[in-house]
Amino acid sequence: MKRLEREKSGELFDRFWNEMKSEWFKLEVLQDYTAEDDGPSLQAWLKGDRQKALELIKVDPEPDFTQKCRQSVESGVKMLRIHVLERPLTPYMAWELEFYRQISIPLRREQVFLINKAECADLELPSGDFMIFDQQRAVLNEYQSGRMTHQNFYDQSDNLEPFLALRAALISRAKPLNS
Repeated sequence: MKRLEREKSGELFDRFWNEMKSEWFKLEVLQDYTAEDDGPSLQAWLKGDRQKALELIKVDPEPDFTQKCRQSVESGVKMLRIHVLERPLTPYMAWELEFYRQISIPLRREQVFLINKAECADLELPSGDFMIFDQQRAVLNEYQSGRMTHQNFYDQSDNLEPFLALRAALISRAKPLNS
């Protein structure tokens, strides 16, 4: 495992992404990413202006990432995302569900699934998100006060079984988000 500060992790993350051939899986566990994702659509949503938020959400805040996702899908990569939800939903999560419907599913061509935290109480969830690339590499994000600070990179020389087992358990229980 290689632990890198956020500012120094981009090159290795890009390598994992660019070498991916068949599947990208992401587990999200936080209920509020405002420290990471504080754009105009979210700000309008949090101020209660849902109409303006929905108009602004259609302006993709990360067109380069969206293009990368589309290219990956077009080359045969399956894009899977699961978000563990806690009830009641935070205002951020209510907004993010709309983001998934407007950007992640139609533009990025992700398959988005949801699972209530109570439905996976028997599983050991990480405190941060993780991604698995082709079931051969993983990246675990570390957060402090809602902001990603480090990424931990795992490859075939590391024990990926905890990531793969959790992926399998969550996929078997999660429900697809209807767009």
